[in-house]
Amino acid sequence: MKVVMYGTKACPDCVEAEEILKEKGIQYLYMEFSDNIGYLKRFLTLRDTNLIFDEVKENHWVGVPCFQFQDGSLSLDIDEVVKRADEEA
Repeated sequence: MKVVMYGTKACPDCVEAEEILKEKGIQYLYMEFSDNIGYLKRFLTLRDTNLIFDEVKENHWVGVPCFQFQDGSLSLDIDEVVKRADEEA
């Protein structure tokens, strides 16, 4: 399984999630948007068009780390990423 992770190194939750992905040997592409406006725009498009972010936006949170699976589905939960990786192994 390969997953895309949107986030920033300035976010402790993103740093922790990346460590977990590495520990579990899960392949991922990190769209770190602190220094890349293109990655930020891509993430904001996801955030602004998916219901998964409704609570995030209501609470004025950023919504990272965000994980996008190969089928296009999204998750904000690293445990779900690990579970899906285990199921595919």
